[in-house]
Amino acid sequence: MFFFVLTFLCLFGGINFYAFFRARSIFHFSGFPQIIIIIVLILLICAPILVRVAESYHQEFPARAIAYIGYIWMAFVFLFFFFNVTFEIIVSLYKLIGSGTGSLPLRNFAFGAAIFLALIFVVYGFFDAQIVRVKKLEVHTGQLLPNDGKIRIVQISDVHVGLIIRNRRLQVILDQVKEAKPDILVSTGDLLDGELDNVIPQAQHFVSITPKYGKYAILGNHEYYAGLKRSMEFTKTAGFDLLRDDIRQIAGLSIFGADDITGRRLGVSKDNLLFEKMLAQQGNGFVLLLKHQPFVTDGENFNLQLSGHTHGGQIFPFMLITRLFFPRNQGYYQLGVNKSVYITSGAGTWGPPVRIFAPPEITIIDLIGK
Repeated sequence: MFFFVLTFLCLFGGINFYAFFRARSIFHFSGFPQIIIIIVLILLICAPILVRVAESYHQEFPARAIAYIGYIWMAFVFLFFFFNVTFEIIVSLYKLIGSGTGSLPLRNFAFGAAIFLALIFVVYGFFDAQIVRVKKLEVHTGQLLPNDGKIRIVQISDVHVGLIIRNRRLQVILDQVKEAKPDILVSTGDLLDGELDNVIPQAQHFVSITPKYGKYAILGNHEYYAGLKRSMEFTKTAGFDLLRDDIRQIAGLSIFGADDITGRRLGVSKDNLLFEKMLAQQGNGFVLLLKHQPFVTDGENFNLQLSGHTHGGQIFPFMLITRLFFPRNQGYYQLGVNKSVYITSGAGTWGPPVRIFAPPEITIIDLIGK
């Protein structure tokens, strides 16, 4: 975690100071204004840390204010960097193959265009992140199922209940879940985020959702970052049956809930050989596997795996980066006969409350059997 934070701060800091030096080359500010700008930039770079510090002291209002300002700036400066570098490359190519004159006005125009586009995209992404879509999927099986042979599973993932996703924004997500009328509700990890003393009451929003065959949840990586004990408390208070390498037999289904690999990487949990052995066996019923990160492991015999984690990239062009780590990044993938995986883009946001070309969603899976 330390190296992740250090790497992130170096990357984020480098992008911020790239923007600073690029702006200074145009506006030529110096002296006191320059000092003020540098101080503000350092505070913005450290905003994620300041948010956690404020949360740990239960200063909810300052933490939320810093989160909105810092994270929206994060989205803006990343987009500015992407657009400006793209335009700089175009200008350089023009200089090579063109007349080679007038490059300075072009670079200044590229700077202004990058700011304008970054601003437009951030505003669009901020409002689009609050419009939760409903994705519908039908999965057919030859298995016998109750309920006239049709089970409706609703999947939520990566809600990240915390400083930003709470109250009204959380209720928008849950209203879509209620409207879907699930027989089974599953949460495939990262249900919450942040300092849990301030968000435990948000678990009550989930209590009124009572599907016929229950609610099941697994842990994501952020539950470990936020604190395992209280993450489990939040999930159970919300009314979920928490599966940590556990199996439930319900409604003709075998639900396998895999614990996130973050627990093993941190040394908090160990490999569950019995769980792995049972998942490797050929079962007679329909096997539903809940796994937060969309890794598909050889030897696992499931019919449908539900995952999340990637957010579909959340902010363009980050989906190009997430695809390097997760080739199956978002959507439905047929792996073989009666074997598939669905990876949702998630319902909430992490970091910037912004989504660009990766809208939030809940997923309705209608399982059609005999």
